[in-house]
Amino acid sequence: MTKSKNIILELKEQNVDFTNKNKTLELAKTKAETVNRKLNLFYDISPNGHYIVESNGEIVHINNSGLSLLNKKMKDAANISFCEFISEKDLPNFNAFLQKVKRTNSDNFYDIQLSINKKNILVELIATYLEKEEQYLIITIKRTQKEHLNRILLENKFIFKETQRMGHIGSFKFSISNNLIEISEELYLIFGIPRETSITISNWKNIVHPLDREMMVNFFKRCIANHVSFHKEYRIIRQNDNQVRWLDGWTEIAFDTETNKHTMIGVIQDITERKLSQEKIQYTETRSHQIFESSKEGILILNAITGQITDANPFLIELIGYNYHELVGKELWQIGVFKNIAASKETFIELQNKEYIRFEDMPLETKDGNSIDVEFVSNVYMVDKNKIILCHIRDISDRKRAEKALHERGQLYYAMFEKNQTPQLLIDPINGNVIDVNSSAAKFYGYSLEEFKLMSLSDISTFPSEQILEEMKKFTITGPSYFEFIHKLASGETRDIEMYTSPLSINGQALLISTINDISKRKLEEERLVQLNKNLKEVNVLKSQFISTVSHEFRTPLAGILSSVQLLQIYSDTWNKDKKEKIFKQIFDGVQQTKALLDDVSLIDEEQTSKSFFRPTNIQLIPLLEEIIEENLSISETNQKIILKSQLKIENYYMDAIMIRHIFNNVISNALKYSGKNIAFHLKENNHKEIEFKIIDQGIGIPHEEIKYLLEPFYRATNKGAAKGTGFGLSIVKRFVDLHKGQMLIESIVDKGTTVTISLPYLQ
Repeated sequence: MTKSKNIILELKEQNVDFTNKNKTLELAKTKAETVNRKLNLFYDISPNGHYIVESNGEIVHINNSGLSLLNKKMKDAANISFCEFISEKDLPNFNAFLQKVKRTNSDNFYDIQLSINKKNILVELIATYLEKEEQYLIITIKRTQKEHLNRILLENKFIFKETQRMGHIGSFKFSISNNLIEISEELYLIFGIPRETSITISNWKNIVHPLDREMMVNFFKRCIANHVSFHKEYRIIRQNDNQVRWLDGWTEIAFDTETNKHTMIGVIQDITERKLSQEKIQYTETRSHQIFESSKEGILILNAITGQITDANPFLIELIGYNYHELVGKELWQIGVFKNIAASKETFIELQNKEYIRFEDMPLETKDGNSIDVEFVSNVYMVDKNKIILCHIRDISDRKRAEKALHERGQLYYAMFEKNQTPQLLIDPINGNVIDVNSSAAKFYGYSLEEFKLMSLSDISTFPSEQILEEMKKFTITGPSYFEFIHKLASGETRDIEMYTSPLSINGQALLISTINDISKRKLEEERLVQLNKNLKEVNVLKSQFISTVSHEFRTPLAGILSSVQLLQIYSDTWNKDKKEKIFKQIFDGVQQTKALLDDVSLIDEEQTSKSFFRPTNIQLIPLLEEIIEENLSISETNQKIILKSQLKIENYYMDAIMIRHIFNNVISNALKYSGKNIAFHLKENNHKEIEFKIIDQGIGIPHEEIKYLLEPFYRATNKGAAKGTGFGLSIVKRFVDLHKGQMLIESIVDKGTTVTISLPYLQ
């Protein structure tokens, strides 16, 4: 019988093992299918033509980009030869190129003209020989503006190599299966390593600059793991001279579905000079894009020392009619159009001293003689430790016309806009620029009216500018709209606001009028109500938990008392004295347990344990603790001992005797309940300021991750076993310790025991 059971158990274990292996195989299959789908997708959507070609030039497989390049449809794919698109004079060179690829078994690059529908298209071929299939993988990259260079390269291989050297371009092939990299001669020069050096991923990683190394290794791993193409700019430290060089790497991954092998092929170009140039002009390009190109007002940048114009934006050039070269390099007062604004060098000196000049309304005559009204604002700034003057020239001709029209309705405008006690903004919906604001808005936000006129909504809103412009489009479509934002004040503070926005037209220009209400207090009140509701829910959950716990804990001793009384009622005439004494003892224990529960329940109410109920007096501490120990040993009816060791030199201490009794009743009771061995109780004074009580047991211990929850109401450790309790005793102990302004620490190791340390300050 035993042998049969063993066989059954063994079969069950084998069945579980086979089930787990089957799940593993299913996961591997799913992962492989996913990888295959990704590779097929990459193959189909690649912008480069991919061809699998036989030795005789017949195309056996082609992707969508390849069909598009050859101007063929999918239905024609079965009868296409790659050679039919190559001219007779280029065909020998093409065949020689394929033989070289096969012979060297490495990636090769070749520029060639394909004849497609009587039109010559210049492409770059990247070819790899697939040994097992005896086929070629050819990738075509369409090239333009290289026809002249292509003829030179075909006529002279030496010139081809020199061009590669001059362009600092190298190629490589990485076999993912054996971790080996084959690189071209130029790439040896780029890396600065001897031509005889064997290259592995580890060698390449050591060449990569330390600041880019982790990023490139992780990126490289992701490309291989996900089988995606590779394009990244990164730095290396060239091995032969320790120079830092910038590289630009491009790769594709070829996949053989039969052998499940992947090969990474690609090119790497040294772009150090280009990168350094880009870094030098990056600031200029950023400034030109963000300020000059997008600005709807004229901007001039002057040298703050000489007054020479160093830059001007396209809007200003179009506004005044001067071209870029007529402005840059000239001093401001040399440009006739600015003679009314910068009449003399004295004005420039005033700007240097004050670092700010504003002309609110100046007539400006363009190069063609047209007159426009402008607003001219100049500020001095520090840029790269150099002082520059930034001049904003805003064409206010339209605004002047609008002001004239508004002047005719001045009183109405003044009453409805300027005198409105609610902040209002006039906004251009196209770019979010603030056209005008009332005094209430300036007061609310803390900006001057002049500052506001140079701002947009993105300057006062915490939302991204793209989102703001998108919302304004909705405003103009839907009519009056309502939205809530968070706006920034000049002081740096933020306010929750609600914005009522309506479209209006002034002199044919579509604008938005927005009324702003500060709803910060309302938001705070809403958040407070949400928190109150959350707290109420937590209280309800705690109440339900309390009722459930207490009813369960009371039911057990009461059921024991009821059962014992019923037994006495039935058998009191027949039982002997010992039997009755045992039942009486059970009733007594049940009553004691119920009383202890009632004591704990009465102490749950924080009002009953608040400072008003904290009544310390001078107590004799050691006799009180000995009495607590004796009571707990008597109730527990155990053979355990509690060994009290005291180093105290004072007899009387100023503490609350009732709370001290409850604290150590609870801690000692727990130690007896969860330990079958003797318990150590040590007392000592620390720095003549506090008493340290340390109760050490050798019981079941408490899981480390659960110690932090022990002082919360109703929590009991998961390894408590059948021991009875409510779970809120220690939370009350912690409250009493806090009222004494003391500290409590619980340390425990499972199966080794628990140490509870309580430190209480004292007054004699």
